[in-house]
Amino acid sequence: MNNNTQKSRSLLCLLCLLPLSAVVKADENDAFGLITSASWQYVDNVLYLPDGQRSTAFGPDTPRGDHSYTASAGLTFQKRISRQELSASYVQNMVRYNAITDLDYDGYNAAAGWKWEIGNNLSGQLRYTSRRYLQGFGDFRTTNPAKNLVNAESYRFDANYRINPYWALFGGVSRDTFENGLTVRRASDYEIDRAEFGGRYTTRGGTAFELLVRDSDGDYPNRLPSLNVTNSYTQKDIEARVRWQPVGHSRLSASIGQSDRKHANVPARDYQDVYGRMSWDWQPTGHLQLTVSAERQIAALEDTFSSYFRTTTYTLAPSWQPTAKLRFDGRVQRVSRDGSGQTAFTELLPQLAQNARQEDITIVSIGATWSIQRNLSLSAELRRDERDSNSAFYQYKVNSASATVQYQF
Repeated sequence: MNNNTQKSRSLLCLLCLLPLSAVVKADENDAFGLITSASWQYVDNVLYLPDGQRSTAFGPDTPRGDHSYTASAGLTFQKRISRQELSASYVQNMVRYNAITDLDYDGYNAAAGWKWEIGNNLSGQLRYTSRRYLQGFGDFRTTNPAKNLVNAESYRFDANYRINPYWALFGGVSRDTFENGLTVRRASDYEIDRAEFGGRYTTRGGTAFELLVRDSDGDYPNRLPSLNVTNSYTQKDIEARVRWQPVGHSRLSASIGQSDRKHANVPARDYQDVYGRMSWDWQPTGHLQLTVSAERQIAALEDTFSSYFRTTTYTLAPSWQPTAKLRFDGRVQRVSRDGSGQTAFTELLPQLAQNARQEDITIVSIGATWSIQRNLSLSAELRRDERDSNSAFYQYKVNSASATVQYQF
């Protein structure tokens, strides 16, 4: 029996076992639960290569497209004790490819949380998350693609103090770490510590205004500083937000802020720019919902010709639920990314700035979810990703199809 047949039969057995697991009935008051799922996906350009390119990084017969299968199983825990709510989850993922077997891997998603309350005015949350997964090839670009398993971990503590029905203070601290499994990528490992503080005013009508200040300290522990390479940075953000619900079926939210990032050893890479977001959620009926958003983000870029990306994103996401058990979701997204800011090289030779990366990304997807039983669901999605860039190395077109069956008990 060949390897492909074994994979197909294993997946088929798992799919058959999921509905049978319904015989295990969990009481609705039980704190523990079990999640199982099986997924299939076909991607016609697994390594996100430019048109006409084939890769031999994983062997001379490496195809552009391939099927993959994912089996997941995990435990969940949720318990409310007086005003405190405890939660935790752990899901193990086994991903296997049909042809590019070098990309096979075992990953996981873990989380734990504590929502706490002290008295009537002080509340917050302590949360931990950890993930192990395969880094995608869209932005992880190398001449010879390689498998890179990454570990991402996050700790966060939030607190909110309500002064009166209208005014509140809030704040939080967090730590994020990111570790690459691939040796040549270790220089991109990072540790980020953040602290933020803000205030909120809520009107009688429910409109909320917020103002917050955030400080971040970032460190690249495996990176040696050089002429154009930094191993640490500090960043200050100040942001204003508003949430408004003019009528019952419509909600508006907006934010605007400014990022000021500084690098101790490479001041040429310092930058300051404005970011913001506007979003409109409209639900004219109980069956139809539409979300429209426009966003401008600022993100650091490790590049010779620019120090950060100025990213503008427009998203249209409709959702239609004709019955209680069937829902259709769509998304059309347009992303424009422009390399901006100076580097040590563009300071010396300003003409190099004309080589800054500029790219447009288009994402179109349509999906459906069928709730077969209370705890059993089936979902499917068709998707297309396309990126045009002034550098052919970053261009790609990717079509994919996927299906997932999940049972929770």
